[in-house]
Amino acid sequence: MTEAREELIHLIDELPDDEVHALLASARIRAARPKASGSWPPAFFGSIKRTDLPEDLARNHRKHLADAGFGEDFRG
Repeated sequence: MTEAREELIHLIDELPDDEVHALLASARIRAARPKASGSWPPAFFGSIKRTDLPEDLARNHRKHLADAGFGEDFRG
């Protein structure tokens, strides 16, 4: 166990019971976050290979990524 984890456990033990629930809720949210895949940049970076980028790229990025073969089909 790391020193930081041991300190965290000690600090939690020192908390009053009425503060434990808030910390527990925050820890559950953090633990539920998806883990990073480790590959960077994602495969879709640079997938829209055009010199004339559409004006609505930011607003309709899913459609343009689908047109490039990534993600769900939002073209329809």
